[in-house]
Amino acid sequence: MAEMTSRERIMTAFRHQEPDRVPLFAFAVDPKFLKTLGRGNALDAFDVLGLDAFPMRVQSWCGGTPLMASLFMDIPEDLQTGGGIFAGWDGVDEFGRVWRRGSYIDGALKTKEDVDRFIPSPRLEERVPVRSMQRLRSLYPDKCYAVNVHLGPFGLTMESMGFEHFFLTLYDDRDLIKHVIDRRTDWLIEVCRRAQELGADFVVMGDDVAFKGATFVSPDDFRELAIPGFRRIAAALDIPVIWHSDGFVEPLIDMALEAGLAGMHALEPPAGNDLGRIKQNFGDRIIIVGNVDCATVLTTNDLDLVRADVDRCLKAAKAGGGFMLASSNSLHHACTVEAVVEMYRYAKKAGRY
Repeated sequence: MAEMTSRERIMTAFRHQEPDRVPLFAFAVDPKFLKTLGRGNALDAFDVLGLDAFPMRVQSWCGGTPLMASLFMDIPEDLQTGGGIFAGWDGVDEFGRVWRRGSYIDGALKTKEDVDRFIPSPRLEERVPVRSMQRLRSLYPDKCYAVNVHLGPFGLTMESMGFEHFFLTLYDDRDLIKHVIDRRTDWLIEVCRRAQELGADFVVMGDDVAFKGATFVSPDDFRELAIPGFRRIAAALDIPVIWHSDGFVEPLIDMALEAGLAGMHALEPPAGNDLGRIKQNFGDRIIIVGNVDCATVLTTNDLDLVRADVDRCLKAAKAGGGFMLASSNSLHHACTVEAVVEMYRYAKKAGRY
C-alpha cells in the first residue's frame, strides 16, 4: 500500500478501513517530553514522536497561571506536585476546582449562587488562538488536528463541586447538578465550534467518570446525568467526538454510542478494560484509541516490555482499522522518555497493514 499522509491515515481509520499503518495519537503530554524532545517547542516534540494527530490546545487558567506554564515560566518544584501540566496552579481555577501546589484537591462550587462565578467567559481568541492554528497548518499541513480538551461537562462538574459534595448533592439537589452540567455543555460546545471553524478534524473530550473496576455513578445515573450533554455535544459539531475517560468504562460504551460519540480513549488495562473484548463487541461502531499501559509499562525503561505491550494492543485491535495507538491515559510525568519514544517508534514499524 502507498504511504498515506497523517490526515489520510486517520480519516481512513475513522471510516473503519485499514490505512497503511496504525495511526499514532497522544492525549495530554507532560512538559518534560516537550522540553526533552523539542527543546520546549511542542510541535517539534510531536514531530519527533511521529504523532499523526497534532493537538490544538484549549487553554485554561488558575488565577493568572495558564496550563503548561512551566514551558515558559520558572515554576518552583514544590508547585509541580502533579507534574508539569498544572504546574503553578495554587488556588481556585476559573471552573471552581481547588488546586494546591499543582494538584487538584477539592471544589469551590457549592450552591446555585456559585454557578455563574464558575462558568467562565469563553475568551475564544485566547483559549483557541487563530495564530496558533495558522502556524500549525503552515508547518504541518498533512497532519490531522485534534482538539484535546479535558473539560467534559460531567467530570468537570464533579471536580468543581468536590467529590464529597457532588455525591451528597446527587441525593439532596440533583437539579443543581443537572443545571451545572447543562451550562458546562453549552460552554464546551462554543469552544469546540471555534476549534472546528479553525480547521480541527476531531475532538477528544476528556470527561473522567470511573476508577479501577467501577464507574463513579451507576449506569442509570450516568444515562440521566451525562448522556444528554454528550448527545448535545456530538449533535452540535460536524466533526467526530472521541470520549476520553480514566477507569473502567466498558459498561458505558453502549450509551456513548447511543449519544453519537465516535470513539473511546484511553481504556486503561489496570482498571479492567479488555481491549480485545472491546474490539469484538464495539469495534465496528467506534474508533478505539489506546491502550499501551502508562501505569506499569511506560513508567519503566524496559523496552522489551514496551514492545510487548504494543504488540498486545495491535493483536487485539488493529485488524479491520478503526484503531489508533496511544497510551492508556496520558504521557504523564512518571512515564520515561525512553519508553514513550520506543512505543511510537516500534508501533510505526509493527503497525503496518
